[in-house]
Amino acid sequence: MSQTSSPLAWDSPEFYPEAHALAGDRLAFIQHKGKRILTINSVGADLKMVKAIAAECWHIVSQQELQSVRTLNDLSGGEFTTETVRIFSELAAKNRPYIVRAALIGIKGMRFFAYQTVVSLTKRPLKLFDNRADALDWLSQDAQPE
Repeated sequence: MSQTSSPLAWDSPEFYPEAHALAGDRLAFIQHKGKRILTINSVGADLKMVKAIAAECWHIVSQQELQSVRTLNDLSGGEFTTETVRIFSELAAKNRPYIVRAALIGIKGMRFFAYQTVVSLTKRPLKLFDNRADALDWLSQDAQPE
């Protein structure tokens, strides 16, 4: 994917058509243990794709009922820069009223500490996992997130 990125903000309505064309197939609702979970495939995403994924995610989540959405984002091998962390932080803050639980997988090494900061700053029910199965099991629980 080209590093050329749209000059539009990731959350601008004008950017959404471009974002949907790029990232629409990277997000989907699945069922796990009776719970509806929005899966987000950020695997290998560069900055342009991160912006598109964030826009698509915001579009989907903002159409749901408050405190009703559970998300699983796989960030394996994605671009890790100040800008990508900023975009995901902004998305986490915007999505906060809609999210009941959120899990991240694919974060290793120094990235783990950066995303722990995102979790702390956004005060979101967001948890980091080593694998998809454990993340899905946690997301399907009804108890209040830790």
